[in-house]
Amino acid sequence: MKGMDDEELVRRVAEGDERALSELYDRYARPVYATGVRLLRDPHLAEELVQDAFTNVWRAAASFDPDRASFTTWLYRLTRNRATDLNRKRRVRPLLAREEPLRDISGGPEPEASVDGWDVARALSRIPSQHREVLTLAYFEGLSQREISRRTGVPLGTIKSQTTAALKRLRQAMGDSVVEGQRD
Repeated sequence: MKGMDDEELVRRVAEGDERALSELYDRYARPVYATGVRLLRDPHLAEELVQDAFTNVWRAAASFDPDRASFTTWLYRLTRNRATDLNRKRRVRPLLAREEPLRDISGGPEPEASVDGWDVARALSRIPSQHREVLTLAYFEGLSQREISRRTGVPLGTIKSQTTAALKRLRQAMGDSVVEGQRD
């Protein structure tokens, strides 16, 4: 499943393959959650958003059309629509004193940046796991190469080599994503 592209995984989800849904979840739960936190400014609602978005992927996979949009664009739309619903639901209940109301969810601040982040997640899913791990630890967890070496038990020189190779592979994968995104 790890080597399959998103569109093939969605086709398998439409056929009822739970492992394919699990793989898509592993690839995109973080970007969905991050989008939810940014739009809803509530980590609990963002968690609910992740659950709802992937439930919608499961239910609507058969309606996905790769000729109309990439999977990331389709999932982003599902996520935005559900975030809007959750925001409406929240408006019905009173805000707690520490909560801030969501100012504008319709476009959100820089929706293209969110889609770009999802493209990075898609590209990360296409590179070897040791490269993905190094980049995830460095860029998403903010660890230095020395800290990555300590955490993983891999020599520092190897981590440096893996980081260079990982960035090269990610650039290649991003180039492939850009070419695919041009058909949207």
